[in-house]
Amino acid sequence: MRLNVLSRGSALARLQAALVSRALSRAHPGLVVECHTRASAGDRDQATPLWQLGDRGAFTADLSHALLHGEADVVVHSFKDLPIELPPGTTVAGALPRADPRDLLLIRRRIVGAAPAEIRILSSSPRRAFLLQETLPSLLPWPVRAVHTQPVRGNIETRLRKLVEGDAHGLVMAKAALDRLLTFGPPFEREAATVRGYLDQCHWMVLPMREFPWAPAQGALALEIREGRDDLQALLEEIVCRATTNAVTAERQLLAAQGGGCHQALGAAIIDTPYGRVVSIRARGPADEHECRWELAAPRAEFPRASAERVWPAPGEEINATRNPLPAQRPGPDVGLRVTRAEALPSGWAPTPDTAVWAAGGQTWRKLAAQGIWVHGCADGLGDEERPPVDALAGRDVTWVRLTHAAGANTADAVATYSVTPELPEDLPSRSHFFWTSGTVFTTALARWPALDRGWHGSGPGRTHQVIAAALGDAGRTGVWLDRASWERDICLS
Repeated sequence: MRLNVLSRGSALARLQAALVSRALSRAHPGLVVECHTRASAGDRDQATPLWQLGDRGAFTADLSHALLHGEADVVVHSFKDLPIELPPGTTVAGALPRADPRDLLLIRRRIVGAAPAEIRILSSSPRRAFLLQETLPSLLPWPVRAVHTQPVRGNIETRLRKLVEGDAHGLVMAKAALDRLLTFGPPFEREAATVRGYLDQCHWMVLPMREFPWAPAQGALALEIREGRDDLQALLEEIVCRATTNAVTAERQLLAAQGGGCHQALGAAIIDTPYGRVVSIRARGPADEHECRWELAAPRAEFPRASAERVWPAPGEEINATRNPLPAQRPGPDVGLRVTRAEALPSGWAPTPDTAVWAAGGQTWRKLAAQGIWVHGCADGLGDEERPPVDALAGRDVTWVRLTHAAGANTADAVATYSVTPELPEDLPSRSHFFWTSGTVFTTALARWPALDRGWHGSGPGRTHQVIAAALGDAGRTGVWLDRASWERDICLS
């Protein structure tokens, strides 16, 4: 059987078609796959700003037209380019497994050293412009009073060249694009070398999902076919990822609810985790109204609500602990630092921007940035089980160490940089509902008051929840919330 696959003509588009071809060949030995290219209206018009090109498929309509006229069997699109309403007669068979959908910020090395109070970032996306102005100053390791964006068009190589050869300070693009170009291999070695050369002239950071949700469907590849091609649907079913397809479909539904279109200043990010679906939305409407959501739809025990005197910590009550620095040997400059909280980074280490630093969440990131430390990304408070996916950007396999407290340094990659002495209120046994931010504090409290095991125990995702669940067993009343604020909203009676 022979299959004709169509894509746009850029190196990235051809690579994405090659990913589909490679997956098909592995799933169906003997299948002959031929890849072809065609320019889109958006490719032919490089002068019009993206937001003025309209919402009817500037980068997809020509290819969909070819599909409807029998000139291709499958069209491979960057899913985020597809209009909400597909052309009559076509459908999306599904999406390949998604690459990292987050946005990547590049800033020229000289600019980081100069630390300007106002910075200019290349981007033609209203979403990115909105989020950069809202978020970026607190993530950079020097004071920034204003963020300006400048429009930019062109393929990946063109935009990178405009950054390093122009007068702008930085550029935002999809991390997935660079990851794919840097790691695919033959026959894209030249493109990878070019990207690598530009990337080495910049410092980079992976922008956080919570504060900088990506464009709906970013990082995913859509496989468009003609309606009624049940044979193709069955063939492609072997390579599509249903989890990716479901998450992307949900993101696009959020976009549709806002009116659809790439001109929307809307970021909508969805990931499915073992503890539930995480949703991050940030949007600005035409009347400058703002929407901000950070939610977890979690299958957890039905926690009853409680009055303020029955919960710990109560609204406004501090979680106190004494943290004492411990002597720790500093790793070499090529070793990445996974920082569980800002206090875990010894004050004398002062990593340079060339040392990979990965924060546990946005709060830790901002505290480190306020100390003048360049942070390369964070786990968004979702746990540190996943290895930071930055080897392609770093140009090497990064060895990581996790900086944490003495009781938590129980893995081979952990380095104890401080100890914790919890300060627990004497009336803790009178409380029924708890939100724990530290597994050590929980185990200390449980050892002192064993009857706490009958309480309702919430925490964020990650190691703290694992400690609680292991201690309480299947009968324990445990639940995961994204942060203390969301736990208070769900638990505390007003």
